[in-house]
Amino acid sequence: MPAIHSAPANYWKQYLPCGDDYSSREARSIIIPANSIQFEQIGFSSPDRIGAEGPCDVWQGQYRESGSAFLKRFPSARSWHQEKRALEQWLPGLTIPGGTVPEILHADEKSRILILSQVAGISVEELTTDPSVMDAVMIQAGSFLLTLHQLSVEDTDSLPLNEAIVMRLESWIQAGDDDLSEDEIACARQRVGDGSLFRDQPRVPCHNDFQPRNWLWDGDRIGIIDFEHAHANHPAFDWIRMETGIWKQQPRLRQRFIEGYRGEPPWAVDEVISAIGAVHAVGCIVWGNRNGDVSFTALGRSILTD
Repeated sequence: MPAIHSAPANYWKQYLPCGDDYSSREARSIIIPANSIQFEQIGFSSPDRIGAEGPCDVWQGQYRESGSAFLKRFPSARSWHQEKRALEQWLPGLTIPGGTVPEILHADEKSRILILSQVAGISVEELTTDPSVMDAVMIQAGSFLLTLHQLSVEDTDSLPLNEAIVMRLESWIQAGDDDLSEDEIACARQRVGDGSLFRDQPRVPCHNDFQPRNWLWDGDRIGIIDFEHAHANHPAFDWIRMETGIWKQQPRLRQRFIEGYRGEPPWAVDEVISAIGAVHAVGCIVWGNRNGDVSFTALGRSILTD
């Protein structure tokens, strides 16, 4: 078993694959009840709750003179700060080829609320299977991600990637207790190894949940939403959901994405993708079991058996 190096308490929580808070959805809703939000006082009218399955609570409504908007309540201070930082500090001023992102219309740190402008389009998950449409979406998604990854930001993480990635895996294993089989643990550890794959590799700004469910398409350009997981990370964490999802289902789309990314990056080798996939898979199994998400657990197990 690899050694677990010293790190801040609950260090692993910032790398959860589906929400920053390890508590269940039910527990999160108890912490800040919906009726604690004073919609009228902050100028948000006609609230209609949507997206109850995600880690954040989201309402669609009208915000003052801005019109249609979304009120988003976050499960933790970390996720609130991550989305706010990405939208206020990372993305403004960037030239995003063909892409759009939300603007912050109102922020309340105490209540962990952001009100965000509406981004035009429908979820890419709901799009037609027209190959030409999906080709355009993938090219623009790749172009957006390259722009994000090339942004220069300060790396504030206390550990180098080669140590941090091993720790993430081991922390997930410790958190999982009876959720993981001995074979699954052994497989994940073998793929990650001692972390030397990641020695001297820098972190870059990452969305960390980059996949079609967080993309919108208006028929001409892509919109990117849900930045609550955004922080500096290994860039493969922005590829892994596609490698284990839509690219696996439609392999040709990977090449379209790479066109937008201006070529396959040197870090996108099988060993690195397999190691990042192992961390993601173990997180999926543990989180899925703890939250009753059978499909998420199944995804994690399928990644480890590939």
